[in-house]
Amino acid sequence: MNITYEHKPAMTFIGYSTSIRPEEGYTKCPEFWDKEYAQKYARLWQTMQPETPLEKAILENGVGLFAICDEKEDSFEYWISGLYKGGKVPEGLKLYTFPESDWAMFSAKGPLPGSLQALNTRVWQEWYPKEGQKYLGNGNAMLEVYSPGDMQSPDYECGIWVPICKPREQSEKETAEIVSTMTITGIL
Repeated sequence: MNITYEHKPAMTFIGYSTSIRPEEGYTKCPEFWDKEYAQKYARLWQTMQPETPLEKAILENGVGLFAICDEKEDSFEYWISGLYKGGKVPEGLKLYTFPESDWAMFSAKGPLPGSLQALNTRVWQEWYPKEGQKYLGNGNAMLEVYSPGDMQSPDYECGIWVPICKPREQSEKETAEIVSTMTITGIL
């Protein structure tokens, strides 16, 4: 598993989304891509001539080069998105902003969806319980990153980016206040 850490400014994405239960993610996410590709991309990728404001925004902002997984209480909102370059947001699209953050950036090679799903499993079952516990999450969302090219090639590159921040160090005064409160309440 390849991992790098990098600081990035706030980033705003434009896209569209659906709600998915976590246990259905590995099935429903590819289904969402297939449905949206048939409806929004098939003709557009062949002609590269947008006919609607929605198609123009998809091309101009690279909608489809990223996916956002925004965790909710009993589901996650799954976005097909691109990096927003400004301008009017056409009906059917919406914006999502990640704050300025450090990022843990993982990469993998291989055909989709298998390579990305295997990477996702490794991130949350290997990295997070060990290295990932040193950090605080910076929000409830993460990014899937896709490169242009043949998504079924063994050399196809994709990635997962997780926004993180280092835990804030407690001052001696804050630590003393916590210990004092715990002593007063009988916890210590």
